[in-house]
Amino acid sequence: MNQESLSKLSTEELLKKYTAAKTIVWLLAIVLICSLIFFIYISIRDGFTPLVAVPIALFATMPLNIKNMNALKKELDSRK
Repeated sequence: MNQESLSKLSTEELLKKYTAAKTIVWLLAIVLICSLIFFIYISIRDGFTPLVAVPIALFATMPLNIKNMNALKKELDSRK
Protein backbone atom coordinates (compact mmCIF):
# COMPACT_ATOMS: atom_id res chain seq x y z
CA MET A 1 0.00 0.00 0.00
CA ASN A 2 1.27 3.43 -0.78
CA GLN A 3 1.28 6.25 1.72
CA GLU A 4 -1.28 8.28 -0.23
CA SER A 5 -3.95 5.60 -0.04
CA LEU A 6 -3.23 5.05 3.66
CA SER A 7 -3.59 8.73 4.44
CA LYS A 8 -7.07 8.75 2.89
CA LEU A 9 -8.35 6.05 5.24
CA SER A 10 -9.95 6.84 8.57
CA THR A 11 -8.28 5.83 11.81
CA GLU A 12 -10.88 3.13 12.42
CA GLU A 13 -10.30 1.65 8.97
CA LEU A 14 -6.55 1.71 9.52
CA LEU A 15 -6.92 0.00 12.87
CA LYS A 16 -9.13 -2.67 11.33
CA LYS A 17 -6.65 -3.26 8.48
CA TYR A 18 -3.72 -3.36 10.93
CA THR A 19 -5.47 -5.92 13.13
CA ALA A 20 -6.32 -8.06 10.10
CA ALA A 21 -2.75 -7.84 8.77
CA LYS A 22 -1.30 -8.75 12.15
CA THR A 23 -3.62 -11.75 12.45
CA ILE A 24 -2.80 -12.92 8.94
CA VAL A 25 0.95 -12.64 9.55
CA TRP A 26 0.75 -14.69 12.74
CA LEU A 27 -1.56 -17.33 11.28
CA LEU A 28 0.56 -17.67 8.16
CA ALA A 29 3.71 -18.05 10.22
CA ILE A 30 2.12 -20.71 12.44
CA VAL A 31 0.74 -22.67 9.48
CA LEU A 32 4.04 -22.54 7.60
CA ILE A 33 6.08 -23.63 10.61
CA CYS A 34 3.69 -26.47 11.40
CA SER A 35 3.64 -27.66 7.79
CA LEU A 36 7.43 -27.50 7.59
CA ILE A 37 7.74 -29.58 10.76
CA PHE A 38 5.16 -32.04 9.45
CA PHE A 39 6.87 -32.44 6.07
CA ILE A 40 10.26 -32.88 7.74
CA TYR A 41 8.75 -35.58 9.96
CA ILE A 42 7.26 -37.30 6.91
CA SER A 43 10.62 -37.07 5.14
CA ILE A 44 12.42 -38.67 8.06
CA ARG A 45 9.82 -41.42 8.40
CA ASP A 46 9.20 -42.32 4.74
CA GLY A 47 12.13 -40.82 2.88
CA PHE A 48 12.61 -37.49 1.20
CA THR A 49 9.51 -35.75 -0.11
CA PRO A 50 9.67 -32.66 -2.31
CA LEU A 51 6.77 -31.16 -0.35
CA VAL A 52 9.33 -29.77 2.09
CA ALA A 53 9.98 -27.04 -0.48
CA VAL A 54 6.40 -25.72 -0.34
CA PRO A 55 6.51 -24.08 3.12
CA ILE A 56 10.04 -22.85 2.48
CA ALA A 57 8.92 -21.17 -0.75
CA LEU A 58 5.84 -19.67 0.91
CA PHE A 59 7.99 -18.05 3.61
CA ALA A 60 8.89 -15.51 0.89
CA THR A 61 5.48 -13.91 1.39
CA MET A 62 6.19 -13.13 5.04
CA PRO A 63 8.40 -10.04 4.48
CA LEU A 64 5.77 -8.52 2.19
CA ASN A 65 3.05 -9.01 4.77
CA ILE A 66 5.24 -7.66 7.55
CA LYS A 67 6.12 -4.61 5.43
CA ASN A 68 2.42 -3.95 4.85
CA MET A 69 1.69 -4.34 8.57
CA ASN A 70 4.52 -1.95 9.48
CA ALA A 71 3.25 0.65 7.00
CA LEU A 72 -0.18 0.50 8.62
CA LYS A 73 1.35 0.79 12.09
CA LYS A 74 3.50 3.74 11.02
CA GLU A 75 0.45 5.58 9.67
CA LEU A 76 -1.49 4.85 12.85
CA ASP A 77 1.39 6.13 14.99
CA SER A 78 1.67 9.31 12.94
CA ARG A 79 -1.97 10.13 13.67
CA LYS A 80 -1.56 9.98 17.44
